[in-house]
Amino acid sequence: MAIKQFGKKGIFLTFISIAIIAAAILIFTPSDVNLKKDLSVVKTRVSNVNEYVLDLENVYLERTLQATGRRTIIALIKYMEAETIMTGTEVFFSDGVGDSLYFKDVFSQVLLDGTIGDTPQTLSEMTGNTYNDRLGEITTTAKNAFNIDTVYGISEIRVSQTGPWFVEVEADLSFNVSSETATWNKTATIKTEISVENFEDPYYIVKSLQDSGVKYINKITKSDTKFDEWDVDKVKDFITDGNYTHFENSNAPNFLMRFTNDISASPCCGIESLVNPNNPAITGKDVSYVDYKYWSATPTCPNPNLYTVNDITGSFPLFPNFKLDFDHVVLYNLLSDASLHCPP
Repeated sequence: MAIKQFGKKGIFLTFISIAIIAAAILIFTPSDVNLKKDLSVVKTRVSNVNEYVLDLENVYLERTLQATGRRTIIALIKYMEAETIMTGTEVFFSDGVGDSLYFKDVFSQVLLDGTIGDTPQTLSEMTGNTYNDRLGEITTTAKNAFNIDTVYGISEIRVSQTGPWFVEVEADLSFNVSSETATWNKTATIKTEISVENFEDPYYIVKSLQDSGVKYINKITKSDTKFDEWDVDKVKDFITDGNYTHFENSNAPNFLMRFTNDISASPCCGIESLVNPNNPAITGKDVSYVDYKYWSATPTCPNPNLYTVNDITGSFPLFPNFKLDFDHVVLYNLLSDASLHCPP
């Protein structure tokens, strides 16, 4: 009898063991399922942050640099105008490294901080619109939308002329992106091209204010006329519209050089226009009316290199006093209508 009772106890203990194992399975199995779900969520979050990092590097940083680069150019032109009026002397930036108003350093300072000079002067056009301001907006948006932290470090800003109608702005920077799931540390050089079209020509503004006290506004617009299509009628339209053109191996300065009063040749990138004698800022001089020559040449007569063009100077639309140097008479295909000029 004792043997039978022991057998019953053994069976009872076996059932208890099975129950404990079953309970353990029930306890741990749901946990395993949740872990798989959590891993899927983590993978999705990491993927989303990675897409943000890619968009940041390939889209947002470049577009932001382009927008703030354009605004920086506008702010610098406005500064030159205001300072020329205030001081009564022409104000250009320096093209020499180390000068307090060295153009490329000034460009970087304005783009990043919105200030100019050793004793920083704030430019109103840049208030809330610097590169640092815009990067801060991206940081705030990413934090609010995705709980992502972004920290930037900018080591250098560069600006250069890459062609007649474009300047390039580059930013060397690093950025750290972190979330609750992952962290990215990256360095990059962000590049953007900015068209020079529709900017006011700073050379026209400063030189005209200094010369006559009247501002000559000439916005840069590319002419559709090709180098071998020039004639008298096209030149008349060119003067009236205030357009610009580029000649191969040009002797004209490029757009950025116009900020520094550097009128030397920029063979790859020089652009030029023709001064309109009918503009109120023009006083009428015995010089070539090619823009970079008009304000730099000393009137002399007789001048063996100065020509009038009959159908431009003396017929409708009338451009009195308009003259060109011999090289430009040839470039604009006006030789058959040109004659040496010397006032009586």
